[in-house]
Amino acid sequence: MKTTVLIPTYNETGNIAELINKILVLYPDYDVLVVDDNSPDGTAELIRTNFINQRQNNRVKLIVRTQNRGRGLAGIEGYKQALLSGADVVVEMDGDMSHAPEFIKPMIEEILSGYDVVVGSRFIKSGRDEERGFLRQKVSGFARFYIRALLGIKLKDPTSGFRVFKRHVLERIIDKLKATDPFIVTEVYYHSTRLGIKFKEVPITFYERSKGESKLNSGILMKYLVKVLKIKLGIF
Repeated sequence: MKTTVLIPTYNETGNIAELINKILVLYPDYDVLVVDDNSPDGTAELIRTNFINQRQNNRVKLIVRTQNRGRGLAGIEGYKQALLSGADVVVEMDGDMSHAPEFIKPMIEEILSGYDVVVGSRFIKSGRDEERGFLRQKVSGFARFYIRALLGIKLKDPTSGFRVFKRHVLERIIDKLKATDPFIVTEVYYHSTRLGIKFKEVPITFYERSKGESKLNSGILMKYLVKVLKIKLGIF
């Protein structure tokens, strides 16, 4: 079973090398595909120096996007490249160390047991979210309720970007994806739900990033919620 770990990145020099090294050690049969949006902090060059230029290591691949950048577009390009490379399973995770590679194993186990998409969830039993203060918890709780109510997504954590897909899921939804920004996280769940895909949530701990700055702010969150309404109305 060919497995590719997809990591979209933007300004992650403080985190990405540690993350890739952990994945390579824990999962010696997995490939790593980094899709970088031409990070000004030199993320791509760091990956080239530490991994790509090491001739003995051909498990790490890098795509650098210089035009039409955005989290959603990076994800779509990553899905397409993973499929072209023959991946049977695609793991998607953030590059900021908020998603611990140790949780990939139990997620893959659920894929092997028959589920189509496995989601790393902060909000089921044994899941934890170490980043949120009180206000962020309340805002996040409303957003999750809003998404589930409008889009019919049954997941407890419909904004989780830590997930594992079987190949056939991405093949069926790839041409439906339009989000250029982080909304792609929920857009994927929406289209998968409409196709009757079999989901499973696995508890994870979501860690606060130790290096770099969060990309999420109130403006992005409001745009996200507006897009939830637009996709529901069929105008997204």
